Amino acid sequence: MRVLYVSPMPYGANAAVDAICHGIESRIAASGGDLRVGYADFADPDWQALADRAVRAGADAGFDAIVIWVIDPGTPAQAVRYARAAGVPVVSLERPRFTVDASVVYPNFNHGVYMAEYLATLVPAGGRVAVVGGPDVVDDIELLAGLRHGLEISGLTRVNDPEDPRYKNTTDVASGGREKTANLLADFASLDALIPFNDETLLGAVEALREAGRLGEVKMVSRNGTPAAVELVRAGIHHGTWDIDPPGIGQTIADLAIRVAGSEELDGLCLSSPIGRMITPERAEAWIPWQERIPYQQLKRFEP
Repeated sequence: MRVLYVSPMPYGANAAVDAICHGIESRIAASGGDLRVGYADFADPDWQALADRAVRAGADAGFDAIVIWVIDPGTPAQAVRYARAAGVPVVSLERPRFTVDASVVYPNFNHGVYMAEYLATLVPAGGRVAVVGGPDVVDDIELLAGLRHGLEISGLTRVNDPEDPRYKNTTDVASGGREKTANLLADFASLDALIPFNDETLLGAVEALREAGRLGEVKMVSRNGTPAAVELVRAGIHHGTWDIDPPGIGQTIADLAIRVAGSEELDGLCLSSPIGRMITPERAEAWIPWQERIPYQQLKRFEP
């Protein structure tokens, strides 16, 4: 069995994205199969064409199944139709607006609500909260919707619009988080809390807070549960990261790929990824790093 995974970010750019890939590889390898990874970096202006080409090339190469990560719900619709018409099933991380054989969806809205509810236990009622938003991709859009709702029902005061480009980390990496947090700190002299939408953004936010001499001023929560963020929780710098269990996400989508590669008809079945949990200071010491949960093997690259 040969499976192609088309990743939306280059290896090393985002720890959670890497861990999902290793989760896929570990489950495929355990079943006796072989995973190849192609890349269509969504930071590249031509990423949609890159994704289209990778899926078509995977179909032409005769892979038994293809896994895609849905960044835009309409991409790569034509390539997926091409692959499925050639008899190659396609499964997706997040559900697109075109037909695939099966999908794994993230409880993004729930994550946002739970993050806000936990934050509300750390700050005074009505506390002023700034939010660093993320790129316009399916999971981050839903996460921010959950954060807004969670802050409202928790009685906290959101001081900024996370969709404002001044506060929106479209790069999804630490340098963007640093820039957008610096903007927030320049615009708001008094804050009780800060929510960098994910851990990569958090790493940049910590740099910006330190440079501004305001580190320790605000409570912070973020999402992903990356090893670097958990270390900051242990150090008392960060206050909680929602561990989405990326290896488990990878294994969940791999299970679907294995099933469709074996000619099982799933007819658009959607499964939820692991919901996860908040890694608090109390839980951080017992937290098991992702690379200790599954073997991290060298990934084999696919060149379209």
